[in-house]
Amino acid sequence: MLLILILVVAITWFAMINSGERATISLGTAELTFENVPLVLLLFEAFVIGAVVWFFVSIFHEFTLRRRIHALQRENKDLQQEIAGLRSISLDGIESEPEVEEELL
Repeated sequence: MLLILILVVAITWFAMINSGERATISLGTAELTFENVPLVLLLFEAFVIGAVVWFFVSIFHEFTLRRRIHALQRENKDLQQEIAGLRSISLDGIESEPEVEEELL
């Protein structure tokens, strides 16, 4: 909370200092030129645009992570079933080979 308070105070202080500043914005062509736009308004718009972009990127990232989690859960379930199947195999049919044991000694 202290960090948020410091950030809000700093932004408010910056906005008060630059409240009289004006800027001219040109968006590519001469037809999209805005003159005498308050700097505080431009900073606020940049913040809002950044927040919207961050929101959509985070939503995309969230869906990607959820899809990966579901794939890993399916894989985990398949592996658990495979382990259960291997545990149920009888070991009576497996004979030890004496030659292999002698070579190891």
